[in-house]
Amino acid sequence: MHERLLDALARRGALADPDAIAYLSSRADPVAVLESVIAKLEGVPLVLTMEHIQRAQELARKAGQAARPPPVANATLPSPPKLRDLARATEVDAQFAVVRDVTGKSTCEGTLDDFSRYFASRLAMIGPMLRARRELVGSVDIARAKKLTREVRFIGMVADVRATKKGDRVLEVEDETDTAPVFLSQTSDLFKDPVLPDEVIGVVGRPTEKGLIIAEQVVRPDILTPRAFPATKDAVSVAFISDVHVGSKTFLREKWDAFASWMNGTDEVAQSIKYLVLAGDVVDGIGVYPRQEEELAIDDIFAQYEEVARLLGAIPDHVNMILLPGNHDAVRPAEPQPALPQDVAKLFDSNVTFVGNPCSFTVHGVRILAYHGRSLDDFVYSLPGMSYARPLDGMREMLRRRHLAPLYGGKTPIAPEAEDYLVIDEVPDVFVAGHVHAVGMDEYKGVKIVNASTWQAQTAYQKMHNIIPQPARVPILNLGTGRGTIKEF
Repeated sequence: MHERLLDALARRGALADPDAIAYLSSRADPVAVLESVIAKLEGVPLVLTMEHIQRAQELARKAGQAARPPPVANATLPSPPKLRDLARATEVDAQFAVVRDVTGKSTCEGTLDDFSRYFASRLAMIGPMLRARRELVGSVDIARAKKLTREVRFIGMVADVRATKKGDRVLEVEDETDTAPVFLSQTSDLFKDPVLPDEVIGVVGRPTEKGLIIAEQVVRPDILTPRAFPATKDAVSVAFISDVHVGSKTFLREKWDAFASWMNGTDEVAQSIKYLVLAGDVVDGIGVYPRQEEELAIDDIFAQYEEVARLLGAIPDHVNMILLPGNHDAVRPAEPQPALPQDVAKLFDSNVTFVGNPCSFTVHGVRILAYHGRSLDDFVYSLPGMSYARPLDGMREMLRRRHLAPLYGGKTPIAPEAEDYLVIDEVPDVFVAGHVHAVGMDEYKGVKIVNASTWQAQTAYQKMHNIIPQPARVPILNLGTGRGTIKEF
């Protein structure tokens, strides 16, 4: 998602529906296209839709303009770019290695000591990232910072966020030595960038006589230096899917069959796919939400996985599949989640590798961070401007905070492991998530970010909350060039 596009819409006092956002974001200069569309319309619509965009394009054509915008098929996604110089996956050996995964390493029992160690791990892992920032050179611990009268710099975890009677904001920031109240004035630019409880930040500020720190800068661990994509010698591709929800009455079987048929066909993009990443919720599960049994076509969890195994068996043998669980799968709901158990894994062919959620792994040296994405619920409900229709925005915020689920005690259950596996310790080359049944590909500071769609039609819950899924669309990334495309079925 382009932040400039959202700002331009806000300045116009307008909103845009998901299809319009997807179309505008795909243009080389989204803001220029937006301004051109609005200029052709009679007034600014409250909610910009693809109908408005198409009407503006038609007016432009009738006016005899030389430059015509490309047509939009079915008012959904623009035509994806064509991938070029592709290798045949059958001619390339697999190169896959797990880098970081909780599977087989979980030790937590939920004791107070576990929680203490968990948060200490988070602070210890993210703290050095912040100390590498020039703004925090010379930072001290909070106990020492509270004794100083000059400008102070320190790093800590946000224990609490509260509003004052006047509408300003106070952060309680703590480290292993002490706690300090940090004041954010509503007139400050810092106020516009909300801080979440439990995220780790750096603070530059001025202490007052009453012990309050007036914030001048709030520093996040963000990606410090954007990197070029590590293009590989073998130009094979990785495809990403998520939220298949086999077992649900709304599973889109015909579209899945079309995908499997395409994978076995002669299309050069299909023949370049060496890896298929399944980012969680491959089944609909049992008892995940109230009255789920009314929406199930398969009401036995093992039968659901048997059907998934059969469907994946139709994928060509040379495709290596990496499968991680989600909140509908048969593992503990608390993150990080271990890989699916052996009694499930044994149902699948040998070209399926089971990993935990999240998992960091490499293919041909390209580092991929795969996360189902349940914490997107917390980002949507906690940060202004977030939307289920724009999951890439939430994924950018995870990268900025270097944490997949910084808010503890929200909608995402988190297990207090001795090591915080949800910290983004190493910057990935590719970051993929699912969960929200949307699709998108973009880049943030050199990281390719992908949301991997769904194979489930709109559910009753989604309809009630006006969530419109974007099903049966497969993001595909070529490792030889770093270019991506989205194939719709």
